Amino acid sequence: VLVRGGRAHGVRLEGGEEIHARRAVLADVGAPQLYEQLLEPAEVPGALRDDLRRFQYDTGTVKVDWALDGPIPWSAPDARRAGTVHVADGIEELSGHALEIVRGELPTRPFLLLGQYAHFDPTRAPAGREAAWAYTHVPQGLEWDAGRAAGFADRMEEQVESRAPGFRALIRSRHVFTPDRLEAANRNLVGGALNGGTAQLHQTLVFRPTPGLGRAETPVRGLYLASASAHPGGGVHGACGANAARAALRWSGLRR
Repeated sequence: VLVRGGRAHGVRLEGGEEIHARRAVLADVGAPQLYEQLLEPAEVPGALRDDLRRFQYDTGTVKVDWALDGPIPWSAPDARRAGTVHVADGIEELSGHALEIVRGELPTRPFLLLGQYAHFDPTRAPAGREAAWAYTHVPQGLEWDAGRAAGFADRMEEQVESRAPGFRALIRSRHVFTPDRLEAANRNLVGGALNGGTAQLHQTLVFRPTPGLGRAETPVRGLYLASASAHPGGGVHGACGANAARAALRWSGLRR
């Protein structure tokens, strides 16, 4: 982020190209990435740097993409008509999944969020086939090698197979994203964390991303945090970016 006189006026790309902003810079990156990597230390108050040392990420993620020879044969008819399916056997299984993560263990019966869209958007897969994906949460800090990745992906597939007999026979190929691979693809996904930081009480509302910064504004004038590290956190609501845009418009005098 290019800062002059305490005000953000643009960004410098990795290749050296500079893009100058007429009104504001909105940072769709994690709070640690913004304050520790994209700003000079002199631009970040010492108290904020201290708070960021205690910043806590949310759980890691494992995602599997599948190319299938046909639609998933769910036993439940409603699941066949859904674009997104939550795979779990109720509150007890969800609680067990969460407890194992707290213990630092890989879930034995992982809760899955699964997407299957070819029925609604035929461009996603060849006729009669399906392109599906699912992800689940895992503890932070685990070491991942090919064996662990394959074994856990098998465990995820078993969760689907038990509710859609014949699912595994449809798998033409799969691609597994472990937490380290997610982070390699996007440096904001630290340890595979999708939500820009934990949403536990100590890091939500006015405490997000740190105490005293529970808003889109940053200590640098004209620079706004627009990512999931800002209030209200991760989700598909777009609220973090909307809050940053509104704050930037107010500061620019374009909105009251």
